[in-house]
Amino acid sequence: MKKRYFKVLGLTLAVLLAMTAVLAGCGNVDQPVSDGGGTSDGGDGTAAVSSAAGTWQWGDPAWEAAVREQVEGKTFKIGFTPPAASEFYDIIMHGAYTMMNELHDRFGVNFEFEFVAPSEHDAVESQVATIENWATKEFDAVLVCTAGDFDSMNAVYEKATAAGTAVYLFNMPAELWDTDTIKATSVISYDNARQSGYLVGQYAAEKLNGEGKVLFISGNDGHWTTSRREGFMEAVAEYPGLEIVGEQRGEYVRDEGMAAAENLLQANPDVDFIYGENEEMAQGAVQAVEAMGLKLWDGNEGIIVVGADGLKSGFEQIRNGGLTATVDVGSVDQGREAIKAIFMHELLGYSIDKVINVPTILVDSENVAVPEAYVDWALSAQEAYN
Repeated sequence: MKKRYFKVLGLTLAVLLAMTAVLAGCGNVDQPVSDGGGTSDGGDGTAAVSSAAGTWQWGDPAWEAAVREQVEGKTFKIGFTPPAASEFYDIIMHGAYTMMNELHDRFGVNFEFEFVAPSEHDAVESQVATIENWATKEFDAVLVCTAGDFDSMNAVYEKATAAGTAVYLFNMPAELWDTDTIKATSVISYDNARQSGYLVGQYAAEKLNGEGKVLFISGNDGHWTTSRREGFMEAVAEYPGLEIVGEQRGEYVRDEGMAAAENLLQANPDVDFIYGENEEMAQGAVQAVEAMGLKLWDGNEGIIVVGADGLKSGFEQIRNGGLTATVDVGSVDQGREAIKAIFMHELLGYSIDKVINVPTILVDSENVAVPEAYVDWALSAQEAYN
């Protein structure tokens, strides 16, 4: 029952989100779709900004005009710092572009957006220096995803907030912490345990009929691995016939994931399923299976390899028969919803949730088209928000 609930709910939400993106982005990803009747009348003889039949995400022309009066011409400075530069964080950033473009076109608000990433996940000191620098430069808000210690980073967030720079977190496992202890304004993410790790464990049980040998390639020891492992192990525990026969760190990168998979496969060549905690490591595991002359899953037999992120490269591998499946963790929506939260709270004064979780979905060859189209749409967005 849990498996069916999460899979159907995730698919339904992803379809709705993708349909919204397609409708709002036909022809130009930044413009509303008109009914062909041109610009509607605003009620006082003046033209409203967009047609009442437009397909914007929320509001109508009257609301749009009121918001535009409040924010038009303002410039909002935002910093964006992930724990490393990667394909995954580039998709999140492009998701942010789509929302900034939309807000700029619709309401006339301008954005200055700066991206800085440390050289590697563990280079936390560099990230702290970046946040402090942005606060000194009086940035209005910063978007942060970090491998740093929770308590230490909280102190950084408090300092930035006191200086007038609002801190928002993205792609962070808020489910691990008491929300009252989080010093950022809001966390835009997903539940790493229930919306990622658990889905993979359920998929393993489904594909293997509840019995088989499993390998787990984890990332760095830290909060993401802690939460995803918890969800994965919870699902596996529901099926006594599933046995985890090996685990090794892959450091969240492809070559280390490949090396970890090779080591594990040498000891367990008869394995049935490999879970790479992120998609880069999973793609490395695919390379290891191929390099060792073992058979990848063809729909009937072979080693099943599953990751988590929702990368363009991962979707292509799924189509080409390399990667079996992945969890799309809502990278586009994390970027979009983060910018929308900042806009609604910082510029319009609305209250927002402490934790905003986006939809996720388990993606394989049967349903790859929708999430892939959504990522493609976001990646096509240009920076046109000032």
